[in-house]
Amino acid sequence: MCKYFSLISLLFLAKMLLGSPVSYAQEPIPVTEQLMKSVIPSAETFSFEQGNAPVYRAYRRDPASSEPELMGYLLETTDWPPEEIGYSGPINVLVGMNLQGMITGVKVLHYTESYRSIRGDFINSEYFPEQFANKNIIEGFRVGRDIDGISRATITSWAVARSVRDTARRVARVYLPNSEYTAATRGDALALRVLAAQSWQDMIESGLVRHWEITQPDATVLRLTLAFMGHDGLGEILVGEEDYSRADRDASNRSREGKLLLVGIDGDSSRPFRQERLAVQQDGEVFPIERRRFVYAGSADAGKIKDKVRFAGAMVLTPQIDLSRPFSVMYNTEGVVGEFGGIDEIQYQVPPLALVLSEGGRIPLELLPATADQGDIYEVQGLWSSLLTNAPAFEVLAILLVCGMAMTAFLRKSEALRWATLTITLFYLGWIDGGFVSVSHITNGIKLGPSLFLNDLPLLLIVLFTLVTTLLWGRIFCSSLCPFGALQDFITRVAPRHWQVRVPQLLHVRLLTLKYGVLAFLMVMAIVWADLSLFQYFEPFGTVFYLSQSLLLWAILLLFLLGALFIPRFYCRYACPLGAALAVSSLLSPWRIRRVAQCKFCKVCEQACPTGAIRGPDIDFKECVRCDICDYKLINRSGVCRHDIETVKVRIKHWPETDTGL
Repeated sequence: MCKYFSLISLLFLAKMLLGSPVSYAQEPIPVTEQLMKSVIPSAETFSFEQGNAPVYRAYRRDPASSEPELMGYLLETTDWPPEEIGYSGPINVLVGMNLQGMITGVKVLHYTESYRSIRGDFINSEYFPEQFANKNIIEGFRVGRDIDGISRATITSWAVARSVRDTARRVARVYLPNSEYTAATRGDALALRVLAAQSWQDMIESGLVRHWEITQPDATVLRLTLAFMGHDGLGEILVGEEDYSRADRDASNRSREGKLLLVGIDGDSSRPFRQERLAVQQDGEVFPIERRRFVYAGSADAGKIKDKVRFAGAMVLTPQIDLSRPFSVMYNTEGVVGEFGGIDEIQYQVPPLALVLSEGGRIPLELLPATADQGDIYEVQGLWSSLLTNAPAFEVLAILLVCGMAMTAFLRKSEALRWATLTITLFYLGWIDGGFVSVSHITNGIKLGPSLFLNDLPLLLIVLFTLVTTLLWGRIFCSSLCPFGALQDFITRVAPRHWQVRVPQLLHVRLLTLKYGVLAFLMVMAIVWADLSLFQYFEPFGTVFYLSQSLLLWAILLLFLLGALFIPRFYCRYACPLGAALAVSSLLSPWRIRRVAQCKFCKVCEQACPTGAIRGPDIDFKECVRCDICDYKLINRSGVCRHDIETVKVRIKHWPETDTGL
């Protein structure tokens, strides 16, 4: 009994001393105007975070103009996946960047690290964040080379540095097309797509990859594979993003200079591979590969090298090597380690395309092994490869599931399945994922081009589904995949029926034009004033699902929700600019709602239509959201349509004998 009591006491003491995991987390720092000003000191005012590619905009007063001058952008790294993971989890950093692609400052907003239990807020309190100011995002941000790390927090230092660099670069590609980084790397992107599209054999034939068989003194064979990894993108292509990141991090910690040369290890040699037996020679001078200049590069389970070797390392080439000229790699097969008596060697020449990538120069067109048409093919292949490789599997499956449910409910005319789809739409696409389609995709698409959609597979899938179904059947998105439409349907379902108000037809027709005016206004503003974002004042999706901090936006949202209490789909009818865009597109739909002769006299569907699109036998199809209510009623033979037309004729006075029905 005493033994158990002692054990419990020790566990309790350990908990008291070490604290719970939650205690290791920095309390999230809210993004206030004062905080933003500390990150971009030259700015005076700031916008809300906005855009499908979310950023805060920083402004200052311009004496020569009545409009404020855009100074730069602020971004939260967790808004721009993939996230870099620190020692215990993701680290959210607020990054300031001016219009030239220079970092103006950083502030860590939230992180969870066990070191906090003894070191406090060690990331923000040390000199570490100050080093990022005035760095151009074209730089490497390598800890140990470009950035001094935090003592005994190497993984954390690397996570912050790479997150700041990579997120700022993603923002620059979207918002700073004329920055030095974008201009310098525009060719890099195409070159990397060309390389990513190549097979392993293509890389061997180009000289990027070289196989080397080394016969040991006992006649067994050590097989090495060499490949130049002097560029981040090239390294990720060869060994995968995770293994390259680890190798690059370790190399930077051990040596402040030098490019990486991949060394794949395989063969049936009875003598183990020893990195100390490696050396590089050029112009008669030998450079032994010291232990600190050789790093582990993974188990060859990702990238082009996958399953080609047993495992991989990388040597950090000394900066004295002229990479533009051939050099020899040597391996000492016998004798004392570090001496090169009995040696085997192979000559290596960095291919021109890889060399230009490494040196950051402009990519000459003649180095891209394709015609213009082939280049387009490489670009598409690289794009799809990137989309499929980087796409979050769960999000893709969730989008496919909800789209499949919506389509099944529509085709089978299943009311129960449609309500199940609406539930998933409301909670998953609304609050959990936030991946719904918005009018911001139209306005930002005008500003940013197709790249807005081509870097996000879940978004691309739902956009394609919306376009295809709208052009074929009408506004299925509005009925089943719009979370705000779902929210209105649930409000109508729980609100007392006697609260509902029937809008006079003349007023209804006039109010319908409002949403088309809003759409036209937003599109014009997107063209003539690209830096100004106004859609959030006309579309409350972000307010309710992203929980906006703006009281004005919440007031606008409450007005729309109040309207939905009395008029079904109030916002969809009169204010939704996305609905207006889809309404115009639906005019091309060949497959519309079925009408029967009885519809000329029956009012059941007209009274039940949530958007007021039905007037007797006529349907204003652009206003129809394909909710299927009228189809359900027709299937259930509700109203007059439960009787055959001959029976209906008897009940109708002055039936026109020449009328053949609908």
